[in-house]
Amino acid sequence: MVEISDIQKRIRRVIDQSRRAAEERRGRVAAETRAGEQALHRIVAPVFKAVAAALKAEGHLFRVSTPVDAVRMSAEASGDNFIELLLDTAGVRSVLRGRVSRLRGRRLVAEEKVVREGSELGTLTEEGVLEFLLGELGPFVE
Repeated sequence: MVEISDIQKRIRRVIDQSRRAAEERRGRVAAETRAGEQALHRIVAPVFKAVAAALKAEGHLFRVSTPVDAVRMSAEASGDNFIELLLDTAGVRSVLRGRVSRLRGRRLVAEEKVVREGSELGTLTEEGVLEFLLGELGPFVE
């Protein structure tokens, strides 16, 4: 039979390891979140605004909004038609997600994909944001 004192030592070890891992995870997520928030404000929002202005010049009206932890470009005709980049910090890693929503008749078609995650959030560039937007824009301007 295993000694109670041995079980208690092993349990304490598991508790200590879990606490250290949680502290490390919180620190990592905080750093990733800061990088993601900076990317949203310094890179994503200006690119979205520039694309919306270029679309307006071509006769396609879009507005850009910045809800908490996101930047969204939506068609003026319908708020259900939008392209959005949002910072998701709920998981083990912070994730920058691209979400696209389009009305097709009465159906709402929504898609989501990971654009950057974790330590990659700090490597987001204007070109990367523009590529994402241009890749998703086709159905909105056809």
